[in-house]
Formats: sequence, C-alpha cells, structure tokens
Amino acid sequence: MSGPKKFIILIMTVFILFCVYWAAGRSAMINSVRTQIDEMQSSGYKVVHKGLSIGGFPLKFRARLAEPEIASPRSDDQPWSIKADDVRLEALTLNPLKWNAVHRGDARIDLRGPKGERWLFDARPLNIDMTVRAKLNGDVKAFDLLGTQLKTQAVIGTLPPIVAIDSARVTAAPQVKGMRFDAAIENIFLEKETLKNFQKIFGPRIESLSGQALAIGLGGLGEDTLAAWKTSAHIIGDDWTLNWGGTEFQGGFSLTTSETGLSGIIRIEVESVNDLIRRLEDANIFSGKQAQNAKLAAILLPVNASGRQEITMTFRDGFLTLFGQKIFEF
Repeated sequence: MSGPKKFIILIMTVFILFCVYWAAGRSAMINSVRTQIDEMQSSGYKVVHKGLSIGGFPLKFRARLAEPEIASPRSDDQPWSIKADDVRLEALTLNPLKWNAVHRGDARIDLRGPKGERWLFDARPLNIDMTVRAKLNGDVKAFDLLGTQLKTQAVIGTLPPIVAIDSARVTAAPQVKGMRFDAAIENIFLEKETLKNFQKIFGPRIESLSGQALAIGLGGLGEDTLAAWKTSAHIIGDDWTLNWGGTEFQGGFSLTTSETGLSGIIRIEVESVNDLIRRLEDANIFSGKQAQNAKLAAILLPVNASGRQEITMTFRDGFLTLFGQKIFEF
C-alpha cells in the first residue's frame, strides 16, 4: 500500500475515533445532567426546564439549558427558588473538564430572610459568566465567577438586602491547606433597611470590597464535601479592604462554626478610632456612656507604621461587638 493511501486511512481512522469520542462525550453530558436532576428531585428539589440541546461538533461541546427553574424542598426552613433565562455552557472537546457558563437576561428569585421575611424579586439583568473546572467524578474543583450590572426589582414584599451591584468577581481554587477564595466587588447598593444605622454614617453605597479567604481543610466544592466541612468549618481572611462612604477599612478575620453557631473575630485598621467612635455615637449605635468607655479603651491601641490603629470586633451568639459593646445583631 502506497504512502498516500496509508496517510488517508490514518486520517479517516483518527476522524472516526474523534467522532466516536465526541458522541460519547455528548452522551455522557446528557446522562450527567439527567442524573443530577434526578438526584435533586429525589432529595425534594423541584427542577424543570424546557429542553437540553447539545452541539458544537467537532471542536467544542456546546449545551443550552432552556429556562431552568429550581426550587428548594418545601421542608427547608428558608425555602428558595430561581427561574432563569437560557443557560449556555461550552467546553473544548479536548478539555471537557473545563466549562464556561453564561447567563444573559432576567431571573426571578424567591428567598427567605433569617427572620422569615420574604424577598421575591426580579434580577434585571442577571449577567453571569462562570468558568468551572471539574474533577473526573463531576464535582466542582475550582471556579471563576463574574457578575455585572445586577439590579433588582421587588415583586412581592421588600427588596433583598442588596439591591444592585455594578460588578462582582469571585474565584475559588484549591490550596495545600484548603480552598482559597478571592473576591472583588464594586459599587454595592444597599436596601434602605440594610445596616440602617451604619447607612446613617456611611451612606447606602459601598464603593468597593475586596480580599481573600482560606477555608481550612476544605478539599473540594462538591455538595457532600461542603456539608461535612460546615460542621466544624474554619475560615480565615487577610488583606481585605472596604471603601464605604469615603472611609477605607482594612483588615482580616478568623471565623469558625460549631453546634452553637458562627463565632470569631474581625480585625479592622482605621486612621482614627476616635472619629469612628464619634460617628457610631452620632448614629445612636453607641450611647454616650458606651462611646466614652470606647474612647478610653482606644487610648491603649498602638499605631502601626502606616499611621493606622487596629481594632478587634467579636462575633458570637449572633451579635457583633466592639469594645465590649454590641453594635449589630444578625
């Protein structure tokens, strides 16, 4: 057999094998989605959609899930649901464990707050771009999520605590000691009742929030892995910066969960502790006596090389305390 014929046969063989590989990948995708939906439904979730289509041959897998709607089990203490426009997913044929997901358009979201309040609202728009890296078993290994121009419109009840965000980026990636999260959020607009007393001081718009956190001992982002980790979770954060109302806060935190709930400390560096105390008093978060005690305690705080002072807030039993005074109840 001549060389050209051998080459043609080789090309045809590779093409046939590639077709078989792509078809097998398509079938695996369909089965994976169906299995995930079946598992959620067997756990009490409502999951409906208007069809799943897959194309992209030969270079990509492209999937379109039409108008998905997901609702939590009715037995949940804080039920929720979301109804979205089409979700589109895409992966290179030769790299099927890395997916790009895109949502453009509106979504209707129904949530319950910690005190039973209902937040039923439309997100117009809900623009999401997400890159997901998966393990061979299908569990999420890492992700990069970007949301832009989120705005909400109440349908029933009140708006959620955050009514608009210009942009938000959150990433997660495994580290030796756990899972690392990075966040960068710009222009967060608060609902008028959210942190109401603090809005009196700083206003309704948080200009930016950014930093990183390490979830110690968290080995993945699968549902079972997360559930096991949450029983005794420990998460630490460093290099956080909050710009709110023209005031910049820097610091970090160390939080743990147990049977008694969430607890830990939050460290914040400010340029003038006395100015912060005065503003807390003006907003009636501190009484006159509490402000006086806080100023006495602040005298002992050292000033670092950048001319800032570090204060420590404690989170325990649902309360955030500063200088021993309760300043916020969750």
